[in-house]
Amino acid sequence: MILHTPTSVVFIGSGMPLAGTLDAWMHTHFAEPLTVASVTTVPDALVYLQSHRVDLIFVDEATARTELRRIHSASPTTPIIGLVMKMDEPVQLLMLRQGVHEVLCLLPSTDADQARTIERALARVNGRAGLLKSGEPCHDIAAAPPRVIHDLNNLLTSITGFADLLLAQLPTDNPARRGAEQIRLAGRRATALLKAHQPSPAGPPAAPASSPITARAA
Repeated sequence: MILHTPTSVVFIGSGMPLAGTLDAWMHTHFAEPLTVASVTTVPDALVYLQSHRVDLIFVDEATARTELRRIHSASPTTPIIGLVMKMDEPVQLLMLRQGVHEVLCLLPSTDADQARTIERALARVNGRAGLLKSGEPCHDIAAAPPRVIHDLNNLLTSITGFADLLLAQLPTDNPARRGAEQIRLAGRRATALLKAHQPSPAGPPAAPASSPITARAA
């Protein structure tokens, strides 16, 4: 019997209705076993992040506005998703500027939209796969036409190349460097993700295949 490490997800924020909605939503979408933690204060969240392995962090709007730098420092390799009940473009842009990796809207939204939001956040930070249930949409990059893959590679080369040029021109104390570094990092991770899903070069024909902190563990 194979024992799978539980997926660990934490919600940081004081909006209890939002936390309740998110809890039910996660147990619908995420693969088991799943551990969900809800933390209402940032000091408690920092203690939790320093003592637990966390795969994904959700934050509410208030936390995204003021506390993301501290959360990033406590768990720099964990994707952070800003959570809103209804999409508001100014709020979305503010959250992204503050440092969340994606913004997820619970209403109105579709399962496919939500799954893509999570997949993008994971790809940008740690590439962790297997968090969503097998029934969730899974987009096979290898199934894309070779021309599309080629064009994507060219675009990613431009993104990382221009980010390198920008960083070479910015002084080390320029606050704009952080944004340029994030662009370069995202480009590199996207390139690695694309390469990992590309089919291997064609070889000989293969034989036909046979047919406080409240934590709850599901």
